[in-house]
Amino acid sequence: MSHARHKCFDMVIPHAPQIRLKSLPANDLVRTCRLHRDGHLLINRWSPPSVAEHFRDHQSQHEHRGHHAHHEHGAHGHHDQHGHHDQHGRHDQHGHQHGDTPEQEHNRHLRETERHIEEHLRKNPHNFKHVFQDLEHLRKEHPHEFHRDLQRINEDLHKKGLLPHLRLIEDDHVDKHHKVKHDYEVVSDDKQNPKGNHTVVSSSRHAPHESERLKRAYASMRYDHGHYNGFNQSAEAHGGADGGFDRHAVGGHVPEGARKELIDRALELAGVPVTPQNEAAVNTIVTRESSWNPNITNNWDSNARAGHPSTGLMQTIESTFQRYALPGLNSNIHDPLSNLVAGIRYAEARYGGHGMSGVAKVASRPGGY
Repeated sequence: MSHARHKCFDMVIPHAPQIRLKSLPANDLVRTCRLHRDGHLLINRWSPPSVAEHFRDHQSQHEHRGHHAHHEHGAHGHHDQHGHHDQHGRHDQHGHQHGDTPEQEHNRHLRETERHIEEHLRKNPHNFKHVFQDLEHLRKEHPHEFHRDLQRINEDLHKKGLLPHLRLIEDDHVDKHHKVKHDYEVVSDDKQNPKGNHTVVSSSRHAPHESERLKRAYASMRYDHGHYNGFNQSAEAHGGADGGFDRHAVGGHVPEGARKELIDRALELAGVPVTPQNEAAVNTIVTRESSWNPNITNNWDSNARAGHPSTGLMQTIESTFQRYALPGLNSNIHDPLSNLVAGIRYAEARYGGHGMSGVAKVASRPGGY
């Protein structure tokens, strides 16, 4: 089959393997096209109109689709079937973006965490379980920046009115197995607290299990004519555990009418003589340290900066509490009786002797412990 000489065309079609050529006569392709070594399709100047027009139309459509795709996808690129993203700003299945600097990846992760926390609190402002989980995930990814990130998250939530009069803080502590655990708390400023101390209204820790010994101890006590139960007064036992929210924590100080009986029971369990001097000493320590707020935590002193804040009536750190708490009275650092017993025993071990009880010695010291 012969072809007449037609108008000359010089065309270069990029990425030839992607072009569909089935609609063209085979002889036309053989006579007029050749594949260059760089993958471009070259069309000579003696090609018939069918070939040239086909590729001209294809090229125009290709450019139009490319322009549309650029506006639709922008800098986000596109994902493959495995969720991976190529080097042009694409994400892998873990959400990481290839080609980003560590700072860019950190900032993106921080923004995602802020968005998730905001969504959680808008749905349920009194449940922080998922908030604590998001914080832990952010901390694992960027541990060195986490303290600063937490400050920014608090500022962002305050600006949006999602955390009024409350703050998210770190609650790192050493457990009874001497391992450092990363926990988190929601704290509220309480005007009755000593300066720098805050009331815990929610904790990422699990609800403690009240032991039989603790139940018996409370069964023999009738604080404030039966209206007060020390264990249930703690944030974790009263609904603030596992990200819950204890509405009664703020202002939940041990009533004055229950304090003497609580002190006497704690001194007895700690093996310290129940005397007016020791009663007055314990009252002085607790008033100074916590103003009798069992849900108090200190977030500003050297212990807090070291990752193990002082907590509870006697302001003990977790490792001290675990070491000096009695069996059956060691599951809840916020519990008034448990915290008092551990604090008294610690004071006796460190400061007692020479004819003076440890609590009396601590009460006489300007700086406390």
